[in-house]
Amino acid sequence: MSEVEENSGDDQSYIPQVGEDRKPNIGMRFESMEDAYSYYNQYARESRFSARISNSKRSKKTSEVIWKKFVCFKEGQTDEVRWSKEANSDKPRQNRARRDIRSGCKAKISVVKEQTGPGWVISTFVENHNHPLATPSKVHLLRSHRGVSISKRTLSQQFAEANIPTCQQMRLFEIEHGGPENVGCTERDLRNYQRSLREEHMGMDVETFVDFLQSEKDKCSTFFFDYETDSENRFSRCFWADSVSRRANIVFGDVVVFDTTYNTNKYGLIFAPFVGVNHHSQTILFGCGFMSDERTESFVWLLGKFLEAMPSGAPKLIITDQDPAMTKAIAQVFPQTMHRYCLWHILNKFPDKLSPVIFRDHYQSIRSVIVHSTTSDEFEESWKGVMETGALVQNDWLNLMYDLRHRWVPTYFLNVFSAGISSSQRSESSHAFFKRYISNKNAMMDFIVRFNKALRNQRHNELVADHIDMNERPRVISNWPMETQMVKVYTKTKWLEFQKKVSESHHYYVEQVSTGIEFWVYHVMNFQGSSSSKPRVLTHDVQRNDYILKRWTKGAKVGALFSLPEQNMIDDLERCLMSRHWNLSFRSSVLVDAASMTEEGTKFLHEQFDHIDCKMKELNICIPSSNASENRRSMDGAIAIIDVG
Repeated sequence: MSEVEENSGDDQSYIPQVGEDRKPNIGMRFESMEDAYSYYNQYARESRFSARISNSKRSKKTSEVIWKKFVCFKEGQTDEVRWSKEANSDKPRQNRARRDIRSGCKAKISVVKEQTGPGWVISTFVENHNHPLATPSKVHLLRSHRGVSISKRTLSQQFAEANIPTCQQMRLFEIEHGGPENVGCTERDLRNYQRSLREEHMGMDVETFVDFLQSEKDKCSTFFFDYETDSENRFSRCFWADSVSRRANIVFGDVVVFDTTYNTNKYGLIFAPFVGVNHHSQTILFGCGFMSDERTESFVWLLGKFLEAMPSGAPKLIITDQDPAMTKAIAQVFPQTMHRYCLWHILNKFPDKLSPVIFRDHYQSIRSVIVHSTTSDEFEESWKGVMETGALVQNDWLNLMYDLRHRWVPTYFLNVFSAGISSSQRSESSHAFFKRYISNKNAMMDFIVRFNKALRNQRHNELVADHIDMNERPRVISNWPMETQMVKVYTKTKWLEFQKKVSESHHYYVEQVSTGIEFWVYHVMNFQGSSSSKPRVLTHDVQRNDYILKRWTKGAKVGALFSLPEQNMIDDLERCLMSRHWNLSFRSSVLVDAASMTEEGTKFLHEQFDHIDCKMKELNICIPSSNASENRRSMDGAIAIIDVG
């Protein structure tokens, strides 16, 4: 079969070089319309053109399709013809974004449905084309001859689970089939299939995810959950927070980190956790959400749901990454909240925003100015010096960051309580915590299972720290009354920080500079500092005269109650039942473990169980029988009793 030379002339006629026995014929019969198209598409492959399904006609009586046309993919008007018609009409001209492939080709077949029976018959066949046909080496690129087969779909899913990227999947298929022309699909087809598969799975997965959160809300009245869909009824955003997180917000919700930089979902949804710090300086969760985009209206919705769910209302300080849409939303929803950008995020941008040479020669000097400046005047003077020394005055990004200095440079927040979250290590550890459990390969339900596991571990760590504070007391290394007092008040973590500061205080001396009704001002100098070093300014708030924050004490959570009034009785009953069941289960398991070690112990415990059975019956408490059928009947009766009330 020879290749046809390309010729762009519209007056040319191109006849496929196919054997007569392989060509469609008028009167040829097929069992179904699908069979007819399959035959014509196979003919198109051998003829080296692409087929497509065109228009149809329906019966006026039954509305069923009775006529169908299959055409060459170049059938139809070209842009030039269409534009010429539009130019002669009052309709506005519409430009097409894609390349024009139509040439007005007339090649086609038409099939009509038999009047009796399910068959279809070819009624029209036009063989000639008005365009060059593809060469044999390019047939596999024609649209109707490309497709991801069932076997390749299965293999592609298995490859994806093994984290093999699409480009490498395609290389493996090419090796298996002896070249790209034999694979049957292109890399683009594979990517389109994977995208459609994600969209299909996402619909089912999101529905299950929403049902799960709704069931959590049904089980516990203080579980907060809400979500929204877009105009096409697709999942667009959600927010949830359980009772433990909402209760923690009462005590520790003064400072919140809102971070949307985690890539933790295979559907591209943005994971947005709200986190804070507890009295042990551990990262804790207040609530979290998913968003399909990072527009201002999405942030406004999510922040609004956070405000609706949290008992303590808006935080005093919120720390985020540098995002204009988020900045606008926070100003709208939290107008009284101080907003600062995360220093860690900004420092991580320097390698990308500066050239390699500038970063190598000047980053450490710039970072030192940012981190070690103690006053705003010192920062601005030092910044100006570094910019001039490094010839960086004209650097647009550095100038932009200088304009935003009040939102991210630490010295501008020295008088603002940040619970230690302002340090870069805090944000980095928060990232590391989530990445230990979840990844961007997670489906929604896989994500929530992993996320809840992480949350349980996080809360268990807090429980362990509470246990240590209750049963252990750190050693006091001095005879200062203040140290003896604070070891009883602070958590172990905060006590160790306090003790370190007490020890370091021996290296400094304090000079009172001024006194007033509200504030006393001191200069703090290091004994080992040079005579030219500047003193640190310490301001004492005389009116408050209390620098022991309850949020850092062992009793920080005492009195932090949170529940819905109308559900108090139900929740209390559930908690009492769970508490009693847990205590009895624990004691029983201890006895069983001990008794089962010996035959004598096992026999003794069986006798005691018989005695307990009798006593329980005297108390009119129904005990399920050890017999399986009796056990089921008893359980059914118990369920009926519960249902009745």
